[in-house]
Amino acid sequence: MLALVVPIAKVPKEDVTVKLIAVFKQLIAEGTLEPGRRLPPERELAESFGVSRSSLRQALKVLEIMGVISQRVGDGTYLNTGADAILREPMEFLILLDGISFHELMEARLLVEPELAARAALRASDEDIAEIARELRAMEAAKGDPAKFVAHDLLFHQAVFQAAGNRVTNLMFSVVHKSLDKLITITSQVVEPEHTLTLHRRIYHAIRKRDQDESRRRMTEHLTDARDLLTRAAEKQNRSQMQARIQTLNRKRFASR
Repeated sequence: MLALVVPIAKVPKEDVTVKLIAVFKQLIAEGTLEPGRRLPPERELAESFGVSRSSLRQALKVLEIMGVISQRVGDGTYLNTGADAILREPMEFLILLDGISFHELMEARLLVEPELAARAALRASDEDIAEIARELRAMEAAKGDPAKFVAHDLLFHQAVFQAAGNRVTNLMFSVVHKSLDKLITITSQVVEPEHTLTLHRRIYHAIRKRDQDESRRRMTEHLTDARDLLTRAAEKQNRSQMQARIQTLNRKRFASR
């Protein structure tokens, strides 16, 4: 059984869930629960926490939705190894609920990513450089497949974030990129792949040369270009949606005559 767990007093069920989540955070912070480790069986956990199994299951379900744990049928419950799943859903809801526009997301990229490229030029290991090069080659190989091209474009930037050596910005901006995924896909149809590849090659070569100023400048160049393309893509998408809406209204109007 887990050590250093104080039984939870009798409180309303929703409060029990909150308290159980707080206990899980404490156990992770103390190192009692380690990433990738399988949790004890439900019965044992419930006894350790001093709660019913139904209360425990509710807390586990919330933790699973949050991305903290994974429940595998026939195998048990595991503490996840990465934080990306924990961060992704709340940020995506934040973007949706607050109505954050792609202009704001692109501005955030322009504020932060050029500096990350400069840090990558300073901090990247040989393996980091090799990973950026691998994604660049994968983009080149996927020129005829827009979906793969966009996927490796995102992975290229993620490799730059990784090379910069800051896990917070790595996680945050990976989510920002995924929020722009649909528009980036549209962008890939606005220009030829070679245009995008040229800008990415410049970033890669600047980082490989360990030139911080050029890396910063090349990333700014790329993101400014991407912002302009995304603006055009968004306007195109809005026009298409408006035209489709007008056509629908016209059909309904004529049908009612």
